Amino acid sequence: MRAAKVSAFASLAICHLDERENAVRAIEKWLMCGMLLGMHDGASPAPLQRQLKLNVSVDATQAWKNELQWSKASSQQRYELTTQLHSDGRLYAQNLLDPDLDKRSRIKSEFYTYQGLLELKRENGGRLPSGNALMPEISAESLKAGGSCLPGVDCPSASPQRFSAIAALQDNTPAQIEQFMKSFEAPGGKWLYFTGFAGCRNQLRLNYTAHFAGEQAFDHARKKLQPFEMDWVANTEGSAEEKASLCRRYTITLDTGSGTMYVENAYLPSPRGTSTRKTGRGLDRRESDLPPPYELMRWVGDTLSKNRPSGSQEAVLKLTQPLDGNSTVLGLFDGTAKVRLSWSFAEPAQR
Repeated sequence: MRAAKVSAFASLAICHLDERENAVRAIEKWLMCGMLLGMHDGASPAPLQRQLKLNVSVDATQAWKNELQWSKASSQQRYELTTQLHSDGRLYAQNLLDPDLDKRSRIKSEFYTYQGLLELKRENGGRLPSGNALMPEISAESLKAGGSCLPGVDCPSASPQRFSAIAALQDNTPAQIEQFMKSFEAPGGKWLYFTGFAGCRNQLRLNYTAHFAGEQAFDHARKKLQPFEMDWVANTEGSAEEKASLCRRYTITLDTGSGTMYVENAYLPSPRGTSTRKTGRGLDRRESDLPPPYELMRWVGDTLSKNRPSGSQEAVLKLTQPLDGNSTVLGLFDGTAKVRLSWSFAEPAQR
């Protein structure tokens, strides 16, 4: 008990905000102190929600050359997204998004088995069922995965976590399973896991303009050049399907000791807009998904993969992949993109 009190007083000291600290550091400290104080109140871990905000701007130019063919392109893009993630509030011993990919794969596999076992335990009045009792379910799922379900036969779909948990029950003794679960529930961890969830509150605002102009040949010898212009335009707040997809896109872990945030597979949507192409043959206008530059996606992912919970960063990226995403024309692509990213991962504002 005395140790718990000392830890609580230490947390209060950490949470003291110095008015001289900058805003970014204050936000990070506020985020961490809220978690630390909650750990020492003697209660079970309480579920947490956090809101991820990303703001990305792009100003890009690019030239293309393939023998006699050529083009010049310019593009301005802005991506604003806000999405919510939740955590069970438990402090785990290992980082679900460990930078070592082999280790990450093992930790994920074990964690999802644990989640499936919790699900089975809740359904069974707080006790784990026997693996044999669930054999029909896993057999039906195996049939479904193999495309062997017969019409009219009940062949339910289990989550990967549930499937893994049922397999674990069949391959291990009850004592081994209980010991495995206790390893996740032991005190002393420091990692919070945040995942997306269906029906989350989120927002999208996407603006995209691009202009391409040059000369391209469509004959077999690529000698008969034809001038062309193409314009891309999008200004959207996202469709219902895009917002539903965004809810499950992000997984984030937080080191409560250092305050470091890890993000997996940073995602920016391709806004739905219009593509208008003008050639000597006429005007072609159609709806299209307008892709973010490949180099931008890689840079955003690298920047967020391990960083503070809030901040901003700027860079000038070299563009060697086609801005319009069409690499079939071959040739040399040379351009730059001035990019800026700001982000925050904090408790949602109260409405």
